Formats: sequence, structure tokens, C-alpha cells
Amino acid sequence: MKCLDCQNDLVRLPTTQGPDLDVCASGHGLWLDAGEVNCFVEDYLSLKQAVGSGGGVAVHTQATCPRCAIQMDSETLTGATITSCSLCHGWWLAQGCLTQLNESYKGAAVAIRIDEQKLYARARARMEALRHSSPHDPMPEKTGSGNLWFWSLFFGLALAIAGIIFVAGIQKTAHTSHLSQLPDAILFPLLVGTAGGLWLLWYGWTSQQRKRLIAGIPTSPIRSLALGLVEINGQAEPEAELLTSPFGGLPCVFYSYKVEEHTGTDKNSRWKTIASGTSEQPFYVRDATGQVLVVPDGATLMLPDEHVARTNWHGELPPLVLAGLQRLGIAARGWIGNKTLRCRESLILPQESLYVLGTALEHHGMSHHTTNESRLYIGSSRHHEFIISDRSEKNLLSRLTWQMWGGFLGGLALIAGCAAMALN
Repeated sequence: MKCLDCQNDLVRLPTTQGPDLDVCASGHGLWLDAGEVNCFVEDYLSLKQAVGSGGGVAVHTQATCPRCAIQMDSETLTGATITSCSLCHGWWLAQGCLTQLNESYKGAAVAIRIDEQKLYARARARMEALRHSSPHDPMPEKTGSGNLWFWSLFFGLALAIAGIIFVAGIQKTAHTSHLSQLPDAILFPLLVGTAGGLWLLWYGWTSQQRKRLIAGIPTSPIRSLALGLVEINGQAEPEAELLTSPFGGLPCVFYSYKVEEHTGTDKNSRWKTIASGTSEQPFYVRDATGQVLVVPDGATLMLPDEHVARTNWHGELPPLVLAGLQRLGIAARGWIGNKTLRCRESLILPQESLYVLGTALEHHGMSHHTTNESRLYIGSSRHHEFIISDRSEKNLLSRLTWQMWGGFLGGLALIAGCAAMALN
């Protein structure tokens, strides 16, 4: 984008308030995209009500919008001139106007301090750095390209080892002189072990990708959320009435559950999931700047099991758990007696600290003049991850690091063991 006065390129600067600002390095002014004024003016609701409602006189200007290239309108409020675009709703503010607006429209729970002189000084410094950089300098390597080559080589090697194991197993089976040894006795453990090793490698890789995503997304204050992928921290609050957890009967704002049945005997016994689900009611997450609605449908939950109940030696479950199973429509009895069940539930309690990474979406029909808690919500998107956890970001990254290395080292060890068994 270009400055409305000097037509030089604007310099994009990160800010502590959340969104980046497009600033003129010559000090003529700065550009605010639609909704960004919310993050730089304390009582932004009063300011938006004053714009276009008689607080100032709007006049047509010769300036054109740097985004839409249409004629803009100018209005003066409390000594500050606002040049706005009717199409993209962006604002151009001359030097000093943002400070004037913030001084005139005070009154928020969190004070906002703007130092415009530092903004313009940073813009000048960045522009000078760009001018002095050599045009013949090599282009920087794209982020993640080195990692892409590394992991392509890594998984290619793992697949090559798996292929060698498979071929060696077939050859060993075909040339064995022990007729009593069935082919499945050799091939089946090799195939299962190799498949397990590849799955562990894939698990380690997905954990690494998730770790990089979480580490690369900055935490946003709820008041300054923008559409798209966001990361927030705050306390959980119910949207309406508190829910009741199905098996523990605890008050909560969200729960998930899983019911497993023990089937088989001896070596073939296992726990089989027969029912699982989550509550569907949205809930709020609040920080010091505001609150936003979270719609948990489709989220990856990183919550510990708060309550686990299992059928005892007498084939009985606690009364609360039995009542919960009945409400969920899950039978606790089988054809020949009580089933051996294990019931798990995870909860988000009121006022519990949460980490949420998801997509900020806009309610249909909402105006840009409304607050984030009314206009936006966080939900799932097919293009982005959606994670809800009661762990802090630091603890999540630590856990994902252990999962990543456990998957990589465990997968390599399992594949190497299968290779040794196939080649002996």
C-alpha cells in the first residue's frame, strides 16, 4: 500500500496491541484496516458511534483508498481527521490523529498507550534498512524448506528399510528348510512390527508439525482478534447454564466421554470403544481484554481424564455412572450378565484456564461496529488445526516434544528390530 500524501510504500510494523500497522516512513500518517481501531482506541465503541452520526461533518476528498482505489470521505472529530473508505472500511489517520483519538475516547478496563513518534521512527529505520540492502543479495531460503528435505529423506529411508524387511522375510520363508514353520509365523510379526514402526514415525512427524504450529502463532488478546487462525489464553465461562458431567455429576462448561467394553479372553482380550462423544454447548473464554465464544465441535481435545470408573469384581458400577450410562442410552448389561465397562470423562470446569488455537469466524449479519464477543467466535475449519487444552502453551510444547521424539526413536527402534529379525 502507498501513502495518501507522498505515494511512497507504507512500512508494515508489528505492535504490542495485536495487529500490524501500515505506517508512512516520511511521517505523513498511518493506515488502519477495518476493525483495527478497536485495538488502538480505548472507547472505540463511542468513537464508531460518533463517526457518521453528526459528531463531525463528512466531506468527499480527492484521496483514493490504497486498497480499493475509490474516493474516500474525510471527517474531523475532536481535532482528529479521519479519512475513511466506504468499501473496505479502512481508515487513514494523519500523524498525531491516532494519539488524539485515544486521548479523547478513554474508558476501558485495559489502558492503551500509543507513542506515534516511535512508530514513525521505527518506520524510517526499517525503510533505511531496506534501501541499504543489496539487490544482489541471495534470496532467503523459504521457511521450512530445509526441514522438508530432511523429513523427505528420513521417511524415504524408513520406507526403504521397510521394503528390505519385507523382501528378506519373503526370501527367508521361501528358502526355509523347516517345513513345520508356517510362513505366517515369520511374515506376520515382521509386517505388524514394520507397520507399527511406520505409524510411530508418522505420529512423531504429526507431533512435530503441531508443535511448530503452536510455537509459531502469537497469542492474541481477545479484544484484538482478527479473522483467521488465532491463539488465545483465558478462563472458561458458561454461555448459559452449567452442564453436568455424565459420570461424575460435576458442574462444568464442557465435557467429553468414552465408554469401553472389555472383550475376549487371555491373549485376545482388549478394550473396545462402544460409545464416545462431547457436549455440544458453546462456552466463553475470557481474558483481561474481553471474551469470545468457542464452539468446540470438531476440536482436538488435550484434556486429562478427570474421572474414570470401571466395573468392579462383582460386576457393578457406581450409581452415578449407571445413571449416566442410562441417560446416554448405553446398556450396562449383556446377554449373560453385566458387561465389563470402563467409563472415562474429561471436563472443562468454570474459571479453568484454557489454551485455544482455532479459527476466528464471523457471525453472519454482524456489523464491524460491534464488539468481538458479539461479532466473532472461534470454531473449526478444514484449513486449520483446532485445539482446546487446559494446559499452558509451555506445557503443551513440552508434551509434544516428548511425543515427537518418542515417535521418531520408537519407530526407528521397532523398524531396526524387525530388520534384524528378518536378516538373521
